[in-house]
Amino acid sequence: MLFPSREWFEAAAAALARDPLVMAANADFGQVVVGVVITRGAGLSDDFCVLVRIEPGKPFQLRYPDDEDEVAELEPDYICWAPYAVCKSFLQTAQAGGRPDLLKAVLSGQMKLQGDLQRVVRHGARHQGAGAATLRALPTEFV
Repeated sequence: MLFPSREWFEAAAAALARDPLVMAANADFGQVVVGVVITRGAGLSDDFCVLVRIEPGKPFQLRYPDDEDEVAELEPDYICWAPYAVCKSFLQTAQAGGRPDLLKAVLSGQMKLQGDLQRVVRHGARHQGAGAATLRALPTEFV
């Protein structure tokens, strides 16, 4: 499946919803709505946007806004802007058996995050690597 695409995100959401480590992280973090803008570059010709509603014990709900302005209009709890090259690197790290450090990427400025960073830091350290094995098993092709 091509990353990023609706097909890839639908498959990833379904797989992650079956991952006990992800479910534990979701239960700990609580209900949240996250907008993600994968910014063009490194072969990706247009930004790709997805809005994810996460409620512990429920399947993820996905929407695909047209652009980052629409993401912002939907007023998610968090918005993450991540360059395609960084996303690709994270997925390749997971595919190789590693655990991508999303929190480090935010704190180092590789990705931009709008929202309650303290909440992310508090919960992220406890659940680092959750979902990496699940994403490793997801057939992924890159542009």
